[in-house]
Amino acid sequence: MILIEGQIGVGKTTIGEIVQERAGIPLYRELGNPDTLDLLDRFYADKRRWAFTLQIHFLNERFRMIKQIFRDGGGILDRSIFGDRIFAEMLNADGDMTDEEFRTYSTLLDNMLEHTQRPHLLIYLDAGVETALERIKRRNRGLESGIPRDYLEGLNRRYLSWYDAYDLSPKIFVNTEEFHVDIPEQLEPVIQRILDAIGTDYREKQPGPLLGHR
Repeated sequence: MILIEGQIGVGKTTIGEIVQERAGIPLYRELGNPDTLDLLDRFYADKRRWAFTLQIHFLNERFRMIKQIFRDGGGILDRSIFGDRIFAEMLNADGDMTDEEFRTYSTLLDNMLEHTQRPHLLIYLDAGVETALERIKRRNRGLESGIPRDYLEGLNRRYLSWYDAYDLSPKIFVNTEEFHVDIPEQLEPVIQRILDAIGTDYREKQPGPLLGHR
C-alpha cells in the first residue's frame, strides 16, 4: 500500500496515474465514486451542514479501498485514511464540525485504524498556496474553485506537521514547485525517484502488522 498525500491541487492524481502505468500498481482515486463529487459540491456550498457527512463518506470510502488493496495484493491511494484526520481537525477548529461530531468521527477512525495494516511508502507532494490556487483554478472542478486562501494556508501547516510526525513507513518529500505537473519531461526525475523508492518492496514485502498490534 503506497500513499500519496498533499495539499489540494498539488498533482496527486496526475503523479499517481503515471506511477500506476510505470510500476503496474493500481491507483485507487479519491474521487472515484460519483457520490464524492456531489457531496463535495454540497460541502463547499454549506460546510456546516455537510462537513460531518462528507468526512464519514471519505472515511468509509478509504477504508473500503484499503481492504480492496490487501485483497488484490497492492495499490496506490490518492490521499488516504492516515492523513484524513487533518481535515476533520480543521473543520472542528473552524466551527463547521461540532465537538460531538468530531469525537464521533475520531473514535470511528481510531477503530478502523486498529484493523488497518501499515503502509509500505508515503509520497508527500508539497506546494505553496499560490501554486495550489493556480492549479485548482486551472482544473475548474465545480465549487472547489472558490476555496479561500486561508483554508489552504491552514491545510499546508497541518499537513507539514503531520508529515514530520509520520512514522508508519518510509517516506519521501517531493517539492512540486520545481516542475510543472502537466509537462511529462519535467516529471521524469520525480517519477524515477518514486520508482526507486518503491523498488522491489511492492512485490516482495509481506503486509505489515495491523496498526493496533504494533
